[in-house]
Amino acid sequence: MNRMVVFTDHVKDKLLREIGKLGITEHVITEILRTPDELLYDALRNRFVAVDWTRNVAVIYEKTDDDLLVITVIYSSELKDVVNRRRRTGTWI
Repeated sequence: MNRMVVFTDHVKDKLLREIGKLGITEHVITEILRTPDELLYDALRNRFVAVDWTRNVAVIYEKTDDDLLVITVIYSSELKDVVNRRRRTGTWI
């Protein structure tokens, strides 16, 4: 991946307040973007979703000309349910 990974303030804040405590760091997020277990598309918002099933993490990001802009990170012990629900509604494909 030659693109630079850029984190929104929202993601940086979320890492500090919540998911950083679970071992989810900027480095981990970058690795998930580099080698996701599954790559989905958010048809509603025109964004991509990189899923890491082992860590129960979904990284929502946009591709710009040069960068990957990380919009938010979802951590859930019920990630399969979250993903399946969004698939059923046609939001994530």
